[in-house]
Amino acid sequence: MKINTPIISTLLIIFSSFYINTFYGQNTPKKGHIIIEKVVKTKKDSAGKITETKTIQRISIDSLRMDIDEGFINDSFDLSIQADTVQSFISIWPNRSLVIIDNDTLFPSPKKKNKKSPVILNEGGFMLGFATVKNHNIASITSDFPELKNSSSMHIGFNNEWGIKTFSGNWRLWTGIQYDILNYRFSNSNVRLQADQSVFTTSLDSGNNSAKSKIVVNYIGIPISFGYQSKAKDADEGFSIRAGVVAGYRVRTHTKVKLDNDKTTKDFDDFNMNDFLITPFVQASFNNVGIYFRYNTSMLFKDNQGPRYTGMQFGLVFQ
Repeated sequence: MKINTPIISTLLIIFSSFYINTFYGQNTPKKGHIIIEKVVKTKKDSAGKITETKTIQRISIDSLRMDIDEGFINDSFDLSIQADTVQSFISIWPNRSLVIIDNDTLFPSPKKKNKKSPVILNEGGFMLGFATVKNHNIASITSDFPELKNSSSMHIGFNNEWGIKTFSGNWRLWTGIQYDILNYRFSNSNVRLQADQSVFTTSLDSGNNSAKSKIVVNYIGIPISFGYQSKAKDADEGFSIRAGVVAGYRVRTHTKVKLDNDKTTKDFDDFNMNDFLITPFVQASFNNVGIYFRYNTSMLFKDNQGPRYTGMQFGLVFQ
């Protein structure tokens, strides 16, 4: 901030005349606020009619105020300051009193402080995608897993996670809770899964006209992942990418058969499916929409009770 000689001289005269012994009579620095404003002044005749209107500029430091001729500030008072300037100083002679002028009074809207990113971020998510399986069988003593209708085999997931700040707010360790629904629909709607069997068993029901046959498996699990996000303060904004694993526990399994007459039946059993499912995953998103891919490293069925199959899921994630 630069203050030229004319304005220093004017301030010197006013301070010397009125405020040397009262406001600025000590050598201890005084804190002041500088305000520059435009004021409209009018003159009236004896009848009260306005005869002259004039706009002037006024400068004030606390209670000290003076009017300045039009253009004086532009010519003699330079308001440009450096971005890192914290405060400016005016030395008042003859008592060498010091006025500290806060630079934030020069601006109606001070620059916002850059707040630190929070230590923990909370985020809820929803996944919607496709589910399929991969055959790892060499020889099996059980029935094969029925062929799927991939366009109708769906994965639905819900999660709530907490992101813990690591060495920066952009890099976080995420964990929370997740609920997954794997909906495997069979290509042949006459396929039936047999409950209460020592091994996975299927059959065909040719006596009914079936519209749909599927198995639905529900898991609750704990996801753990590590990832980068471009916005340190909000996981729902900017670009983000994560990689991790979900450890899931099977909480419910049932088959659902819908006949052509709209009659629906459900059978609840474990159908020899594994109680635990380990699922590594990756996901990338921009703002609150992204894509994900998951691959089950553990088998869908218990050892020696079903075919050796693993699952895959991929689709969209909404945060």
